[in-house]
This record gives sequence, C-alpha cells and structure tokens, in this order.
Amino acid sequence: MSRLAHHLVGPTDAPPVLMVHGFLSSRHQWDPNVAALSAEHRLVLVELPGHGDSDEPGSDDDLSPDVVVAEIDRIRRELGIDRWWVVGQSLGAAVVIRSALAHPDHTRGVVFTNGRAAFGLPRGDGPGGSPIPPDLRSVRDVAVHPIHARRLDPETKATLVRLADRVTLETVSFVGANRHRWACVDRLGELTMPVRLVNGRWEKRFQPSIDLARAALPRLEVVDLDGGHAINLDQPAAFDAAVLDILRRHPDGAAP
Repeated sequence: MSRLAHHLVGPTDAPPVLMVHGFLSSRHQWDPNVAALSAEHRLVLVELPGHGDSDEPGSDDDLSPDVVVAEIDRIRRELGIDRWWVVGQSLGAAVVIRSALAHPDHTRGVVFTNGRAAFGLPRGDGPGGSPIPPDLRSVRDVAVHPIHARRLDPETKATLVRLADRVTLETVSFVGANRHRWACVDRLGELTMPVRLVNGRWEKRFQPSIDLARAALPRLEVVDLDGGHAINLDQPAAFDAAVLDILRRHPDGAAP
C-alpha cells in the first residue's frame, strides 16, 4: 500500500481541516488558499498516490477508494485528530466524500468542488470517459494536465506543470483503471453532517450534476462562483470565503 505524504500548516491547536487535491496535481493546488484558511484552522494537506511527495502506487489497487480512504484515516489517527472537516477538489472531491461516508463519526463536515469522478461523469475521450487517452505517450496528453489551463497565473501554473510532469505514466494508468470506482453521488443522502459544493459554473458539463446532488441530498449547500473546474484557483478569495463561512457556522459539525 502506498504511504501518502501529508503537510501541516496552521496553529497546532486550531480546528483541523483535511484538504485533498485532484488528479495530476499536488498540495500546491491549495497554495492560493493556504494563507486565509490556515489563519483559523490547522490544514492537513494530503497528496494522492504517485503525486507530490507520496509513494508511487504499486498496483491499481493502491488507487482504489477503500485503500486511499484507509490511508487517509491512518493519517488522521497518527495525528491524534478525532474529528475534522474535509475539503476536496476534483478527484479529491470523491476522496473526501468517500472518507466522510466511511468515517462519519470523525467528520465534522464536507466541502467539495466540481468533481466529475464522484458523479460518474465523463471527463475525456479515454475508456469510460476517462481523461486519459488510450494511446497515452506523455502525461501532457492528459486533458486535465495543468499545461492546458488557460486562467492560471504564470507562477502557479509553472509550479503545477512542473509537479504534474513528475507523475509517472504508470500512475496515470492506475488512475484510469480506478476512475469508475469513485462514483458516489447516489450515497450523498447518507451524509448527516453539513455539506457544501463550491461550484465553478463555467464548467458547463458539470452543471447538470448539481441537480443529481440536490436530489440525493436536498439540504446540500451550493455556492456558485464565476470560474471553471479549478474554482479554488480561478476565484481563490471567493473560494476561501465559501469554505470559511460554513466552517464558522458549524464549528462542531452539527447537522444544519
């Protein structure tokens, strides 16, 4: 099993918040958000298998939901955290939703962004709608590689591109093999804690899925922002405000 790297930012006695990035990214996905969020919370920035400083996956099972969620819970226990908020972007959205479903007693609440894997939605032209093309030769051929991003500031883009280029083709293939296993929108109704979707409304293909999420969880809070898939990068200040708002209103994670 791959060991996941994690990095801590913020006061040690502040309420803890798990943050999980998306595919072909790293903890640096959150660079524009760390200052605002860590002023009031202890951030636990976890990196997925084969991403950032985490171990390479030994097989596609290392990127299965059960294995990744179990490894994240190991980190929680290792840090002595009883309950935390969980925040996920893109594939990380599916990760934190699955984590909350598996460990509701240790989850104060959930915040997630546009996450097509969580909704079983196609993201590209690969098998099963995977963003990974069948004739993959370079990680830059993947649709979600940050080299293709159009709205990132140059410094952030350079950092994300450099780190994405380090992800191996084997890891990319393992993600593709497991993508269909992350779908969990039909289980949103099982979540009893506060849940908020921070939606980048410019990602048109994602918008119909919001109705699916509301049907599964009628009390779901949705914050629409002008931006695309990586809404925390497109609108960092507005994203931070949306996250801090729900965390402040439900400090103990009590159901709304």
